[in-house]
Amino acid sequence: MKGIIGLVLAILTGVIIGFFGAFNSIFSDGGMGERLMTMAIVLFVYGALGFIWGIFSPTHGWKWGLILGAPGALFVGMFLLNEWQPFMVLYIILLLLVPWAGAWSGSQLRKTRTLKKQESR
Repeated sequence: MKGIIGLVLAILTGVIIGFFGAFNSIFSDGGMGERLMTMAIVLFVYGALGFIWGIFSPTHGWKWGLILGAPGALFVGMFLLNEWQPFMVLYIILLLLVPWAGAWSGSQLRKTRTLKKQESR
């Protein structure tokens, strides 16, 4: 049951951040610098959430990152169907890679700490 709740929470979190973060960062008003800053903040949030999910559930590791990042990548992908921009393809790749890397590194950190605790006993 704990795994199902974590999965549902990860999907809901990914959808909320994907819509209000990734999708809205495409339509943000202002210059390119402001848009890039918004995208960087969204990617940071995805990476931090992936790291947290990786720490709390290290058995699934990198899968949490893909679950978190997939909704945002899908929202941006739907935008690309109407208006093709090669820069957005890079953004989609980063929306998948950054939370994946965060979740993987969080799970590795948790696994190493667990091993160190077991060795010190």
